[in-house]
Amino acid sequence: MTPPRRIRHIHIEFGTLALDYQASAQQVQNVADELAQGFPELIVTVDDDVRPDMPPLPCAELWD
Repeated sequence: MTPPRRIRHIHIEFGTLALDYQASAQQVQNVADELAQGFPELIVTVDDDVRPDMPPLPCAELWD
């Protein structure tokens, strides 16, 4: 039996732009790591504050 995927929240901020998405823990961590390396001016936070109305991370499967 496969354990359930842990879903996390990623918040990406740049000036007045603020984006919030939900995705698997691994996908969120991969995106956060890539953004930190390539775009140090972005503020990226990851937490467990997932809300039902939060959209899924676009193209999340690319980050598996």
